[in-house]
Amino acid sequence: ERLHSVGKDEVLRVSVFDATKSIVEGMRGIGGETEGTGPAAVKSLYKRLDAYFIDYSLMGLNVHQNYLKVIGQQYLESKRAGIEEEEAVLDRMADAVEAMSDFSIVEENVRGGDMNWSLLPTCSVLAVKIGHHVGGKNGGFLPGYPEFAGWLGKNSSRGKKRRVLHELKRHMNFRVSGEMSQMRLFYVPVLRQKFLELLKMDGGVQDAIELMDEYGLDRDDLFENLDEFSFGEKADSLESIDSKLKAEFTREYNKGAHKSQALVDEQAKLTGRKKKAAAAVEPAELDAIDDDADVKGDEDDGNSDEDFEAISKLFAKKKKKTSVGKGATGKGRAKAKESPAGAKATKAKGKGKGRAKR
Repeated sequence: ERLHSVGKDEVLRVSVFDATKSIVEGMRGIGGETEGTGPAAVKSLYKRLDAYFIDYSLMGLNVHQNYLKVIGQQYLESKRAGIEEEEAVLDRMADAVEAMSDFSIVEENVRGGDMNWSLLPTCSVLAVKIGHHVGGKNGGFLPGYPEFAGWLGKNSSRGKKRRVLHELKRHMNFRVSGEMSQMRLFYVPVLRQKFLELLKMDGGVQDAIELMDEYGLDRDDLFENLDEFSFGEKADSLESIDSKLKAEFTREYNKGAHKSQALVDEQAKLTGRKKKAAAAVEPAELDAIDDDADVKGDEDDGNSDEDFEAISKLFAKKKKKTSVGKGATGKGRAKAKESPAGAKATKAKGKGKGRAKR
């Protein structure tokens, strides 16, 4: 009977927001069947169970976003009615929160490593149970339109901040040995405040650049990545710095050569020899000591200069070969132009020599 009573068109016409409202409002509109055992109550239960499967991937998040709003108005009214009514509403709220926790555990087993999809009907029952607790015996009322799940946006922001923090840690790995959480809690706020103080000082641009080079940071890290983390509503932002000061900072920053290890691959397209020279930099220059590394002896300080001179000589030889090739090509063209007359003279000479020999 249950299979024949479900109308396909009726289910498809229900949107995700309508289904959310139907679940969180509970037994609203039953018509006085307080015990929930009559035909109307059973039909309402089946309708809410079907509403969960409109989009079971989003329905749990939408219910979590909206279910406490149903009981909020009831709690305000219960405070005026007396302490007993207030305690009853708080008990129903606690039951709803506990059901929400149970729903989260079951859904984790559905989507987790086990992928136990047979628990999906249990998820629908727990979602309906949440709406039953917040709505009460007569059902509740959701003020306004159901809100979309805010967890999706928060999770996207969280992923972006984790990527930015990982990039900062990669740039600062030769100066900072802390984990990601330590970077976020201790290093990033202090560095950000220090850069703000230096940039606001007269003549502090050069000091800020030296501090950036010391920690392996670039301009994008300073003006974009550090501002990704919230430091309170009243905290100053590096983006709020005057545009003239930013232009001055950019000019000074572009004048120098920033050879910190974290920026080598990002700021220069090195040849094979230059990459070897960059990899052969002593640990003392990077302020980091690797006890496990095999030291093959002391290298001369002029390795990079010698490599640069060798590359310069190589290009000079290429230029000479190119110029010689161009000259040879010109002579070849001249000979090609004179070839008809020269060919006739050669043939004549050849005939004469042949006759003289006879």
